[in-house]
Amino acid sequence: CRVPSRWAAARSPARRTSTTTGAGHLPLHQLHRRSGELPADRPVWVHCAGGMRAGIAASLLDAAGFEVIAVDDAFGAAAEAGLAVVTPAPSAPATASA
Repeated sequence: CRVPSRWAAARSPARRTSTTTGAGHLPLHQLHRRSGELPADRPVWVHCAGGMRAGIAASLLDAAGFEVIAVDDAFGAAAEAGLAVVTPAPSAPATASA
């Protein structure tokens, strides 16, 4: 639910831990206007690193009639539900140049 520049930074290989295939990005401030893009026939999964934006998004979506699942930081709920969880390979440590 972050603005695009912050979402991209959080998804950088150095910071990303997991994601699900088919995941998308919908900033919280656009949620009301773009909620029609979300599937009404299956649960909508929400996540943010700190949990606050995901909690707000989940509340708004629930009030709008969506079935909502908040994904924990470990993506355990996603894996247990059978979603394909993708975990990137660890990045090699940066080396200092001379």
